[in-house]
Amino acid sequence: MSRNEIAVVPEKCTGCRNCQLICSFEYTGSFNPLEAYINVEDVNGHRMSFTEDCTSCGLCVDYCVYGALTWAEGKE
Repeated sequence: MSRNEIAVVPEKCTGCRNCQLICSFEYTGSFNPLEAYINVEDVNGHRMSFTEDCTSCGLCVDYCVYGALTWAEGKE
C-alpha cells in the first residue's frame, strides 16, 4: 500500500493527536508525537501529512475517532 491510500479530512480533525500517539508507540515504543510517521500541524485549523517512513499500516485510521483519517475510496 502507498501513503496515498489514506484519505485526510482536515476539517474533522480536532487536534487530539491520537494518530500520532498510536503511530509513535507502534514504531518506537513510546508515546511521543514527534516520533510519529504522521504530522498534525495547527495552521488555521489542522493539517496532516505523512513522513516518508509511513507504511500505511492503518493504525492512525483505526484510532481516529473523529473520521479525519479514513481509507481512500475502495480501500478497507
